[in-house]
Amino acid sequence: MKAGIHLGIALCALWALAGLAYAQESCNVKEQCSDCIQTQGCMWCSRPKTRVSGAVQHHCIPETSQFEDFCDAQHIENPRNTVDILEDEPLSDVSKDLKVTDRGRIIQLAPQRLRLKLRKGVTQHISVTYRQATDYPVDLYYLMDLSNSMLDDKQNLAKLGAKLADTMRNLTTQFKLGFGSFVDKVLMPFADTAAEKLERPCKDCAPPYSFKNDLPLDSDSSKFTAKVDDAPISGNMDAPEGGFDALMQAMVCKQQIGWRDKVRKIIVFSTDAKFHHAGDGRLAGIVRPNDEQCHLDDKGIYNDFDKYDYPSVAQINKIAQREEINVIFAVSGYPDLYESLSKMIDASSFGVLDKNSANVVELVKEQYERITSKIKLGDNLTDSSPVTISYSSKCHGSQDMVTNECDNMKEGSEVVFDLSVTAMECPADGKPLFIEVKTLQDKLIMEVEFDCNCGCEETDRVDNATQCHGQGALVCGVCACYPGYRGDSCRCTTTGVHELSEDESQCIMSGDTYPCSNQGYCSCGACVCDSPDFVSGKYCQCNRRLCSAGDGKECSGHGTCECDKCKCKRGYQGQFCECEDNSKCIEPGKQKECSGHGECKCGKCRCNKPDGLFYSGQYCEDCQSCSTGKCGLFRDCVQCKHFGTGVLAENGECNKCEIKPQPVDYLDDKIINMARLCTFEDSTTGCYFNFTYLYMDNGKYSIYVQREQQCPEPAPVLGIVFGLVAAIVAIGLLTLLIWKLLTTIHDRREYAKFEDERRKAQWNTDANPLYRPATNTFQNPAFAKQQAN
Repeated sequence: MKAGIHLGIALCALWALAGLAYAQESCNVKEQCSDCIQTQGCMWCSRPKTRVSGAVQHHCIPETSQFEDFCDAQHIENPRNTVDILEDEPLSDVSKDLKVTDRGRIIQLAPQRLRLKLRKGVTQHISVTYRQATDYPVDLYYLMDLSNSMLDDKQNLAKLGAKLADTMRNLTTQFKLGFGSFVDKVLMPFADTAAEKLERPCKDCAPPYSFKNDLPLDSDSSKFTAKVDDAPISGNMDAPEGGFDALMQAMVCKQQIGWRDKVRKIIVFSTDAKFHHAGDGRLAGIVRPNDEQCHLDDKGIYNDFDKYDYPSVAQINKIAQREEINVIFAVSGYPDLYESLSKMIDASSFGVLDKNSANVVELVKEQYERITSKIKLGDNLTDSSPVTISYSSKCHGSQDMVTNECDNMKEGSEVVFDLSVTAMECPADGKPLFIEVKTLQDKLIMEVEFDCNCGCEETDRVDNATQCHGQGALVCGVCACYPGYRGDSCRCTTTGVHELSEDESQCIMSGDTYPCSNQGYCSCGACVCDSPDFVSGKYCQCNRRLCSAGDGKECSGHGTCECDKCKCKRGYQGQFCECEDNSKCIEPGKQKECSGHGECKCGKCRCNKPDGLFYSGQYCEDCQSCSTGKCGLFRDCVQCKHFGTGVLAENGECNKCEIKPQPVDYLDDKIINMARLCTFEDSTTGCYFNFTYLYMDNGKYSIYVQREQQCPEPAPVLGIVFGLVAAIVAIGLLTLLIWKLLTTIHDRREYAKFEDERRKAQWNTDANPLYRPATNTFQNPAFAKQQAN
């Protein structure tokens, strides 16, 4: 037991010494103050105290060192991050009972403006608080497809307009409602341009148009009802509609639509058809891309539809973010298409209307509550930005989680986010960077300055210093040689000879035996490196090639090289920054790495197999043997890609599938290798098809589909027909035979009864005076008397 403890202590000590040695080396190689302070964990001493004779004197040392014996505090350059709060107004907490229309500025995010001065590689933590204000103003613009198929939807919307307004006013008293309509570009092949069709494209239809702003945002709901009721139905030729043209104009025409500042902006996009998008305009000869500008005339009509193509999904997403607009796709057709579209557009949601839009009020209320119950922070940084920001919060539990969004928010709810801001580079121009961290309605502006230069470069500078032989300036304790000179003391010219000099000992690093680390030559007591683009350092001891894993990218493109070692950007780790960090193993909204069913290695989950259960998926969230898994997720794409059937094939949307199922004759070997078997019925053919999927290490799924569908044996139609005919004939004959048998039996019974009665009959001739034996007849006495007379 004690031996184990001692061994552990020894290992920890060795690890600490190794880390200290690495830090020492990383710092000591920096020859200029600005390079030193741009290296994480290093500090600069302008005037080191006297050292042992012959020892190499370093100015850049690890900041963890006990520097008192090496340098006085006033000569140390070790800048720290600073944060100045420029604007921090208190969060709003306005009660609905006030019932006022002008409440001033509503604050939901604090602070609002900061100035940061960041040192490269040093993370600065900032707390940002969000509280959802009560009675937040809302602008809702209802954008409706008014093609002929939407007639009953329009009629219902007109009836429910007042109810919609009342429902929204129950959520906020500061509410405005507007209405716009669209059909499509009035060009072939989107609309019939024949004269009679342009005037009346269908029965009781108005001329077609692209987009019309029927009612700018207004607080009077009666105007909304009247405008919807008066809006005429129109028609076009092809099935998709020009909704994207209308959506773009509704977002960018701020003045014409009447969008207010500092309100929650919502567009309800209602249709029962697909949409045209960028590239479709070429069918009508339109090649100019959508310019994302407002083109409404005085009557609120978009007449430049023939000049600009339809917007792309990316353009719609960009403008929705820029203008801070929520889009609700309320559709009564193609729900899968619009559900996918809502995932591509930030701050959008999706809901299904009844066929006549009777549930529009409930849907809008439901989607509004979904929108307001979720808070998400974002920023305007790109991959090339010199600053990175990571977010965390406790909104999903009692522990901090890497997340920038929280749900289940209610009016008055408060949540705190921790922002980790890190300067990864020092910009060449040295200009401040303005960062916007924002929700859809609120923003925090951070002005970031980069602390990349030493103060001693201005305060501690001696030109033509004797220490530099008059051929350089002494800056921060070291020589900055003038052009044409080089070396620690500027004694050498840049055209010096290449052979070894008598000062060769000054070119050998402590602990090494070769001058200039065998990667250069010593000239005039200073090292000249063989490949200056890759090899650097006072002793040519740093080789940037060692920071590449062989892919030609320094630190895999995710970090910077610091003397043979990679300094990784936030979110990456590994020798060459080739691995994403462990936060990539945590499913959003969860706390456990790999869902508790695996181990995180290099930012990827390696799933366990406990008790015969096999887990897979990016986060080991899919149990292969205890649930339906992801079969339903891949079904439509497998069916469309391989068999050409199903919903996606009918809608011509196979190209949206990213997966590529590989056909095989049998799936037995895939199932043996723990792939998930999925079986579905093809409603088009009535046959069953099988496929498997397996999560791979590259983050993708390997999908195999059985080449042939399994169809039941075809029914013997002729046999069935002839069998039915024979059965009918046989049943008829059998019926006749039974009837004949029954009637024969009945007749025989009656005849037997008759014979039996006849045998039992008795004739008494003497007692009957009417009986005449001669004639064997009965005689009526009256009749006999009459005959005698």
